[in-house]
Amino acid sequence: ITAERRKLDPQNRLLSHMPLRRMDAEALRDSLLVVSGQLDLQGGGPPDTVSVDRDGLVSVNATEDGRWRRSVFLQYRRTEIPSMMDTFDYPEMGPNCLSRSVSTVSPQSLMLMNNEHVRELAASFAARVEALHNGGYPGNLPGSVDTVYQLALSRLPNDEERQLGVDTLKELREVWPENPKAALETYCHAILNSGAFLYVD
Repeated sequence: ITAERRKLDPQNRLLSHMPLRRMDAEALRDSLLVVSGQLDLQGGGPPDTVSVDRDGLVSVNATEDGRWRRSVFLQYRRTEIPSMMDTFDYPEMGPNCLSRSVSTVSPQSLMLMNNEHVRELAASFAARVEALHNGGYPGNLPGSVDTVYQLALSRLPNDEERQLGVDTLKELREVWPENPKAALETYCHAILNSGAFLYVD
């Protein structure tokens, strides 16, 4: 958006620029699986089952190879909607859903920050970045930041983003010298929580 358009149409009432849109529940979950390299592309067949823990968290069970299929292949019941899908406005299954609500609420951020499955996907994402660098991650921080951006955001970082990523990885490695992998995992987790990943601009 240009400065002139922002000045003439700050509220976007004239539709001079595309409004920011958050990915819906299915696209977000599938994107997390793709970026982390944990998407099982097998289609069809019985739906993937879910399990409910004692706290009421509804989780999707992995397939036989330890990965997860696309959200369209999940088992959905009115009383057992997977927690991630429910948090990110999956349509109600009781009445006919004529319109889909879109919210931006704190439980969504808390789900992405604290959910164990999301953290595992972030660790898989970091392992994928490391594998692409043939284990050379510790010595090539700018290259690692570039790879993270390319995989997660389909673009290269600008100079400021690259430098911020390098500085963050250096600082995290100093904090956790006994666990160097934690630095890249934490950085990947932060990118998966970023507005650039969650929103379509």
